[in-house]
This record gives sequence, structure tokens and C-alpha cells, in this order.
Amino acid sequence: MSIKIRLQQSKFKEENRGGKWHARTVNTGDVTTAELAAEIQEATTFTRGEVEGIITELVDVIARNLRDGHTVIIDGLGRFHLTVESKPVSNPDDFKISQNITGVKLKFVPAGKRNARNKKVDDFGHGARVTWWEDD
Repeated sequence: MSIKIRLQQSKFKEENRGGKWHARTVNTGDVTTAELAAEIQEATTFTRGEVEGIITELVDVIARNLRDGHTVIIDGLGRFHLTVESKPVSNPDDFKISQNITGVKLKFVPAGKRNARNKKVDDFGHGARVTWWEDD
């Protein structure tokens, strides 16, 4: 398998980006928890139900720790942490959480190793093949 791409024209108005064509990945399907559990079951001695239970509990534990302000590190997968979006103020005394915080977002940084040759981080995309999407 490979990552499929198609070209999409930018709708931005800026001179450096507006109207230019960029590669965009095409989602070729979703994989559910049940499907992941079935794959893991095939590779381990755990039943699909046990794996689904573990995944469900893992999600709950990650969410709870994120809400408590922790960064969650899953070895081999990456780091999860929450960030906030806010409206800026000129004077720190004018900042009000209820008025200036506009959202909370989840950030994910994949695990990987820095390549000494090109200084880039090799992560889950390392070695992926990229091909054109064939519109049917």
C-alpha cells in the first residue's frame, strides 16, 4: 500500500500561496478500534474483546491525564498534550479566562529518531511510498 495524493489549488489570496497547486493526501479509508483489535488479536494471545477493552481504557486514561495537565508519552507512538488558543491582550491585567480563552486543542508529536545525515526526524511516515490517487 501507499499514501495517495491529488493536487488541490490553494484558495488563499496571498501572493506567495494564492492560486498555486499543492499535493494533498487522500483518505483511503478508516480503521476502527474493532478492526485494530482484530489485527492485534492475530498477532498476540489476547482475545479481540480483551484488546478492545484495553484500547478503550487507554483512551480514558489518556484523556484523564491530559485534563490533569500532564503530557502523555506512549513509547514508540509519541507525545500528547493539550494547548489553549487565546485572544491577545495588551495588558496582562485585562486577561480573563472566560473571555480570552477561545479553545483547547490536542497536540501530538510522533515518536521518532533524528536522522544524523539530514537532521530530520524519521517517524511513522518514514519509508512510506507516495502515489497518485486514481479517481474512479
